Amino acid sequence: MNQLGFFNALNFSVKRMKELTLGDIRKQHRVKQEVVAMALSVTASGVSKLESKRIQDVSLQRAAAYLAAVGGSLTIEVTLPDGGTLDVA
Repeated sequence: MNQLGFFNALNFSVKRMKELTLGDIRKQHRVKQEVVAMALSVTASGVSKLESKRIQDVSLQRAAAYLAAVGGSLTIEVTLPDGGTLDVA
């Protein structure tokens, strides 16, 4: 892949991430909404409301709990001004 192709693919991935919802992730991994509701101690209606939001519009804590309920995890790495890194979640 040439350099332009790489950046076009990267731009597409970033755009797709901005549009991604938690519901998209759950459906892709074939987890039932009821399973997520039980794990989060909310109603199916509550899960539906959460799933209608884009992933970046959900709090980190809620996104991490949701992703755990569908078998995933959330990892955040912070890069400090001196180049050091911290794993936050």
